[in-house]
Amino acid sequence: MYTVSRVFKTVSHHELQQMEQQHSVCLPLAYQSWMQQYGEGTYSGWMNIQRPDSEVLKPFAEYDLWEHTEETVISLHQLQECISIGSSVDGDFLAVHADVEGLIWLPRHDEQISVWPSHHESFAEILDHIYCGYYRRDEPSGPAYFEPWNEERQHIFYHFTGKEHGVSMKELADLCPSHFSWDLVIENEYTCMLFQSGIGGYVRFNYAYEREIALFYETNHPTEAQEAQKQVQEIQQFLQAHHCTLQE
Repeated sequence: MYTVSRVFKTVSHHELQQMEQQHSVCLPLAYQSWMQQYGEGTYSGWMNIQRPDSEVLKPFAEYDLWEHTEETVISLHQLQECISIGSSVDGDFLAVHADVEGLIWLPRHDEQISVWPSHHESFAEILDHIYCGYYRRDEPSGPAYFEPWNEERQHIFYHFTGKEHGVSMKELADLCPSHFSWDLVIENEYTCMLFQSGIGGYVRFNYAYEREIALFYETNHPTEAQEAQKQVQEIQQFLQAHHCTLQE
């Protein structure tokens, strides 16, 4: 798995134990290992992995979002007792409950609550299994990567005007490897992301609208700040020389 940054917002073993004891739940071992090693962040662009939270799902008990029958894994009352440990970018929730073995999946656009096994060795494998199963895919959408949440992240947005000059955004993205080296490239019909560990970030091309290009980076590592800043400046100069206007 590729990690976008080396600055992790981890959760201590003590804090995880406290949550288990306070709410009489068992947090999956794979999840606990992940939180202690990598912490909070976004996995492969679709799942936000978060510290356990007992308050997130309580308000949802007031709304009739999911079907609750005798066959449903949790009742409306038990929904208030769930511990949220993640949420997808589409608004789905991943949670645990003291009386349920496995991970509870609360979909944003579906009334059916489901449960997924949590016995895989790594939390990434668990998430890949849920992704393939729920979205009915044969395999994950692309290479696994993790974008940690931290206070070091900075960003710059550009407005792309290449279409007016006969240059597509994809053509510009294809030109980047001849000017810079990238550690990971993820591309599909909607987007292209070029990752570079030296800046602790990536350049994202929004193919869907062909107007927005974003640069995400970190330059606060004491021993590497100067080199990272230089690389960021070179990427900026490259983009601005190729029909990209800085958005204020």
